[in-house]
Amino acid sequence: MFNEALGCIKIYEDGEINENLESSMIPSLQKYTNVICKEPKETVWYDKIEKVCFGKEQTFYHNPFEFSFFSDESSFFSNDMWGMKHVEEKFGNVLGKDIEKTDELVTQKNEELSKFKDKTILIVGAGPSTEDCEWDNEEYDYVWSCTKFYLNEKILNNKLGLVSIGGNVDLEDERFLNALEKTGALCGFECGVSPFKDPQSMSDFKEKFKNKVFYFHTRYFSKLGSMARLICLASFLGAKEVKFIGFDGNPVGQNHAFEGRDKVHDEVWRDQKIGNLYRRQMVLLWEYMLQFDTKFVNLGEGHPNNLTTEISRRYLHKHNKGV
Repeated sequence: MFNEALGCIKIYEDGEINENLESSMIPSLQKYTNVICKEPKETVWYDKIEKVCFGKEQTFYHNPFEFSFFSDESSFFSNDMWGMKHVEEKFGNVLGKDIEKTDELVTQKNEELSKFKDKTILIVGAGPSTEDCEWDNEEYDYVWSCTKFYLNEKILNNKLGLVSIGGNVDLEDERFLNALEKTGALCGFECGVSPFKDPQSMSDFKEKFKNKVFYFHTRYFSKLGSMARLICLASFLGAKEVKFIGFDGNPVGQNHAFEGRDKVHDEVWRDQKIGNLYRRQMVLLWEYMLQFDTKFVNLGEGHPNNLTTEISRRYLHKHNKGV
C-alpha cells in the first residue's frame, strides 16, 4: 500500500482518520479542511518536514500556488477557467473542435494516437539523469519528449513518436521544424501551459504539419512539468509500459540535458520552498498513477537528483509485478 514516501505520510483515507494521525497533526488537518471548504472525501497526506497537510482535493480553485489537479472529477469539463470553455476558445477555435473526452483527459481526435495503445513508451526529459544514466540499450516502441527536445541529438531518431510543445518553444525555430520534418513526430499542444501561442502561429503550424498536430488537456497538472503530464497521457492512451528518464524533480544547479553543458536549471523560482512542494506533488502524482494498470519504470532511479527514486524502489516495482 502506498502510504508513506518522501517525508510524507497518509493520515486520512476512505473518509476516516487512520492510525498515523498524531495530535500534533490535527491543526494542519483542520487547515487543509478549511482550504478545500469541505470534509475530505479523498486521501489526505501530512508532510512531516514542513508540517502541512495536502491532497488531491486541493485543486487550482482552492490553492493556485500548490495544486496537482485543475478541478475535481465532477467539474473537469464545466469549470470556468480550465474546463471545456477554455479548451475550445484557446485551441478548438484554431485547430478544430473534433474532441474526445474521458474523465481525466481531453484530446483532439487524431488517428495516430491509437498506435501507442499496448506499446512501451520511453519518455525523455531534460533533467540531469538523461545525461548521467544509461538508457541507450533500453527496449521500447516509441520515444516521447518535450519542449527543447530538438537540441538533444540522441532523441532525434526514427522512433520519436510524440512531443509536447512547451510555452517557450518558438514555432518558427528552424531547429525545431527540422526535427519534426526528420522524425515525423506527433506534436501536442498542452491546453494548460502558458504563455499560450497566438492563434495565427498555431494555425500556420497546423497548416504545415497537418494531422501531426493535436492538442490535449489533462485534469492533472501540477508544477512538476511536461514530463508528469506525458506520463499521464501515455497511460491514458493505453500504453502497456512507460519508461522515463530525465524526470528528476527540482534539479537546481544541475546540467540541462537538452540545452548543453553550459545551461543549468537555474530558474529563480527553484528554491527550497519549491523543493518541498515538489516532494508533495511527486507523492500525489504516484498515488494517482498507481490506480492504473500501466507499468512504470524509473530509468533515473538512484541518481542523486531523482526525486522518484524512493517511490520507485518501494512502490513502482511492486506495482509492475501486480503485488
